[in-house]
Amino acid sequence: MNIENELLAWSQTVYGVAHSLNIANSIKLGNLTTIVDSLVEAEKWNPSDVGFTSSIESRGFKDGSIDLAGEEYEEIFSRLSENIVKILLINLVVLADECLGYLISNIGNDPPNYLGDKVKWAKKRIAKEYEWAANGLLELYAIRNAIVHNGGTINQKVVEDLAEAGVNDAKDGHEISLSFGDLFRYRRALRTMIGEIQKIK
Repeated sequence: MNIENELLAWSQTVYGVAHSLNIANSIKLGNLTTIVDSLVEAEKWNPSDVGFTSSIESRGFKDGSIDLAGEEYEEIFSRLSENIVKILLINLVVLADECLGYLISNIGNDPPNYLGDKVKWAKKRIAKEYEWAANGLLELYAIRNAIVHNGGTINQKVVEDLAEAGVNDAKDGHEISLSFGDLFRYRRALRTMIGEIQKIK
């Protein structure tokens, strides 16, 4: 695994998506009546090769099958940007899990199964001054769990997980809202953790 390349690819994706969303927002998402044309074009961007024959047949889009009429573009854009940030954050969790697992294996240890456990393993072994990065990754993992398992709302389990990261003001029932700035903060925590784990003998 080339960790630097993986982090670069993730970062470039975030930059490109943020830039594209900014352009889309500046033109109020363009002509929404051509959305089917955009989806047809998007299908051509990357080849589909899942490595097996899917049981799901491919189907095209029919005119009129996708309708965003009646919704204000601001509402659509708000939903779009929020959901894209959630997707990118979940992808960052996957990347963090892979990176930490790879690094722990390189040290000669069997990595724990879950990212939270990998972070706790590393937190015991890194310098105290970098605990903030480990706590940041524990926060990241807790947010991911809230999104994936509880519709983006903090529940008691997430409150308990955040307490392990030193967070004592999380409220059960709070609906999480994320920004692109959050992505960059948690990426910084991951980069720092990678550097610190690489120092472990």
